[in-house]
Amino acid sequence: MRPWVIDATVALAWLIPEQQSERTDHHYSQARSRAGLYHAPSLWHWQLGEALLLACRSGRLPRAHYERGLELVAQAQVDIDPPLSLHRRSQVLRLAESHHISYFDAAYLELVVRFNGTLVSRQADLLQAAKACGIATDTF
Repeated sequence: MRPWVIDATVALAWLIPEQQSERTDHHYSQARSRAGLYHAPSLWHWQLGEALLLACRSGRLPRAHYERGLELVAQAQVDIDPPLSLHRRSQVLRLAESHHISYFDAAYLELVVRFNGTLVSRQADLLQAAKACGIATDTF
């Protein structure tokens, strides 16, 4: 099976009730039970933490669920890619420039291109860039 690269929007959807669906539940279940299938760049934890903090501040997620959310995400077996070499950071920059996406989004794109995997995201511009690179995508 091809590897899945997930961005922080996917993990956030695992935790925010109004964003949950059968598809998000499926990915969470798979991530919990199948080691080595899901991958993310090293910035994933930071982006997820920031998104959870903002969800708490805006009232979309109760404060008590913040730390529980971190625990639930930790139960998912998401392989975190090590920090990028200078060469790979240059590739990320080129992807960001050529697809008009953020450097952060380009980090996910670089990883899924390198793994020849499937990208799971809720971000339209990132999904569009992946499709332009011939990468399979999944969204919900």
